[in-house]
Amino acid sequence: MKKLFALMLVVILTFSLVACGGESETTTDGGKNEAAIVGKWESVDMEGVFYNFEKDGKGSYEYMGTTMEFTYTDDGKAVAITYTNATNPNTYEYTIDGNKLNIKDDLGNTVVYEKK
Repeated sequence: MKKLFALMLVVILTFSLVACGGESETTTDGGKNEAAIVGKWESVDMEGVFYNFEKDGKGSYEYMGTTMEFTYTDDGKAVAITYTNATNPNTYEYTIDGNKLNIKDDLGNTVVYEKK
């Protein structure tokens, strides 16, 4: 009986570990597995400048009425953005603090965006 109980406990723990592992994205809304970067972000310093990151790895960058589409990958510390018709991605380190997205631009400056 003790052996059966121990075997059942091992099986339950194994399934629990498998169910919890494998997802590296941040949970942001009620347990849905959604990367924290997903959403529309507006520049705090410049009106009309937005990043829009969709769940499917696609997005857009809006600058003063001009929109550029892109695909992206996100590892939770940096986002690699490949604009349509570009061959190489641009990789930006970022942090998220509440509803603020802080991205280091190509010159090493931190640009702040607010989630909309």
